[in-house]
Amino acid sequence: MVNSRLKYLILCTLLAVAGTGQAQDKGLVDSRVTLDSKDLQDSKQNDKRQADSRRALPPAAKPAGVGNAAADTAAAAVQLPSRHGNTTVSAALDADSITIGDQTTLRITVKGIGGKGIGLPTLQELTRGGIEALESRNDTTLDAAGKVESIEQQVTVTSFDAGRLPVGVAPIRIADGGQAVLIAPSDSLTLTVAYVAEADTVECKTMADADYIKEPLTFWEVTRWAVYAIVLAAVVWAVIVILKRRKEHKPLIALPGAKPVPADRKALSELETLRRKELWQKGRIKKYYTDITDIVRRFLRNMYGISAAEMTTRQTLKAFHGIEDWSEESESLLRQLLQKADMVKFAKSQPEAYEHDQAMQFATDFVRKVAETHKLNNAEKEEGK
Repeated sequence: MVNSRLKYLILCTLLAVAGTGQAQDKGLVDSRVTLDSKDLQDSKQNDKRQADSRRALPPAAKPAGVGNAAADTAAAAVQLPSRHGNTTVSAALDADSITIGDQTTLRITVKGIGGKGIGLPTLQELTRGGIEALESRNDTTLDAAGKVESIEQQVTVTSFDAGRLPVGVAPIRIADGGQAVLIAPSDSLTLTVAYVAEADTVECKTMADADYIKEPLTFWEVTRWAVYAIVLAAVVWAVIVILKRRKEHKPLIALPGAKPVPADRKALSELETLRRKELWQKGRIKKYYTDITDIVRRFLRNMYGISAAEMTTRQTLKAFHGIEDWSEESESLLRQLLQKADMVKFAKSQPEAYEHDQAMQFATDFVRKVAETHKLNNAEKEEGK
């Protein structure tokens, strides 16, 4: 009986303790909910008070940001003329499309100033609608009286907003007779700002981050480039040889076994052929003297390498004077022939009939005299050995 009552008392005590703990936990939760609700109400009341205070703020007390000033200026600029008397204003962009962060130049030109006071837009006034004015410089032109005739304001602008952005220009202030006059450009300018291509950026990053290993050249690759180099060198050499032979009037390919004709014998044969053509008898006097001098000049080139065909008479005589087979008699014959031919070709001289035969004789005697002197000099060299 005692044990039963004792168990009953212990059970009642445990139930009482458990009930007390639950009540405390419930009170704690209720207090937290109450506090959270109170904080939420306080926050709503503060927001409502701030909204009421903003609505109660008068328009004059609102802060005037750059955007508002720019909008007011742009609205005024639309209604302003671009001319006042002789003074005009215009605006243009060096580039009407850029990528984000790039720069271009806005040029504001005021002409016909005539010494009047001009007030140009500031950087702050030009910064609007996503367009940022970074720096400005002015180029001034003076008239004959030293007065300012025109001004060009060069403004460096950029943008970090993509799209088609209107470029507005603030009004230009003119001081005319104590009055302040405003004019604005009528040009409608738009700057297109584009994003940087993402594909290019990704490609650059990929190439920069890639672990690229250059493979060594194979034998066939080296051989191929060597063949290319040899072929190119052969082509260059062939072109040089062809040009040289054409300049010297030589055949491109010298046939083997062909015995070269001595220069003096070839010249004498050409002179005889020319004599038989009877050019001067047919009235072709200029052609006659041109052919005689050409034969003599070719003889000098074949005999001594003198490019007489590209020289004047004075240069040819000077070059001939420096050869080993020179003699006073041969130089005299050459001088008389070339001077007579110059008179016919350039001074339109009309020589007598005997002078034509005399010119042929000068040429023939000159070739023979030079060839004779050459043989004598060679014989002396052989004896000296």
